[in-house]
Amino acid sequence: MKKGLAFLLCILMLASFVFFAAADGVIYLFPSETLPEDTLHITAHRGLSALAPENTLPAYCLAGEYGFWGAECDISQTSDGVWVLMHDKTVDRMTDGEGLVSDFTYEELSALTVDAGNNIEQFPGTKVPTLVEYLDVCNEYGLHPVIEIKEVVDVNNLPDLAAILNAREEKDRFVIISFGRELIAGIKALLPETPAYLLASPATADDVTFCVENGIDGLDAAYNVSESVIRQAQNAGLQLMVWTVDSVTWAERMVAYGILNITSNCLVPGRAPTTEPSTEPTTEPTTEPTTEPTTEPTTQPSGSSGSDFSFGDFWQRIANWFRQIFEMIAGWFK
Repeated sequence: MKKGLAFLLCILMLASFVFFAAADGVIYLFPSETLPEDTLHITAHRGLSALAPENTLPAYCLAGEYGFWGAECDISQTSDGVWVLMHDKTVDRMTDGEGLVSDFTYEELSALTVDAGNNIEQFPGTKVPTLVEYLDVCNEYGLHPVIEIKEVVDVNNLPDLAAILNAREEKDRFVIISFGRELIAGIKALLPETPAYLLASPATADDVTFCVENGIDGLDAAYNVSESVIRQAQNAGLQLMVWTVDSVTWAERMVAYGILNITSNCLVPGRAPTTEPSTEPTTEPTTEPTTEPTTEPTTQPSGSSGSDFSFGDFWQRIANWFRQIFEMIAGWFK
């Protein structure tokens, strides 16, 4: 048992070392000879989680500062019905508390402090945000909120969520995603004008069929989606998003397949900022992007990247693998 714990700690230490080995923790995509700067939409996975704790307001402020198209979050409900941001069923991994999110009242949850995540020491006193707080930050920065409804959510509570979203002036920017088929079909029925995507890992032909038969707008597929599923979805008229794309090589591969909407932990859709980004909302929103993604694929990807080799890219890919392994191991202990 002790040897197993020691081995796990070694892996976590190595993952932390590798992750922070790459400059400031992000990869700047542009300028690029292979990626379309004007039409490639990058969504920050759980906010800019490479630089701040996931699903927190600092992570979303940073996503806005770094010029992301969208910012993805995970939502579930407290015991008294408040929609809050948390990826896991429990608060254990990200806060100083323990227990299921759904067992806390909002007042109890707001008493907890986020004590984990990247650069946590730079964000003391960070709290679990509500859906409304997240939407306010996205609105200030002109970000497209990409809202994942966690599978723990009761489908009977979707009308409450729909009412909150429908009351927002910026509702035309929203995208809703979920692994839950009943959930995504339910929210699409309540908000027919809001794009809804089925999350899938790995994405299959059956997922494509479900989307077509239930009027779902598209498929939000894991990065290892096969070419055959991509082509089936495109031929069926579905939109495609892909997560989590954490290397330039994979971004180029998706673009070559005609996919121009990717979600990333660390790929930044811009150039390095000339000033240090803040972690507070701005007072003025950014300009709404006007260019829509194209639907026609470019040339088929080859086995190698068209760009020069980047050590930053390499280290980030390694870091992403370790992060995925860590989340899988952490899930075993939930």
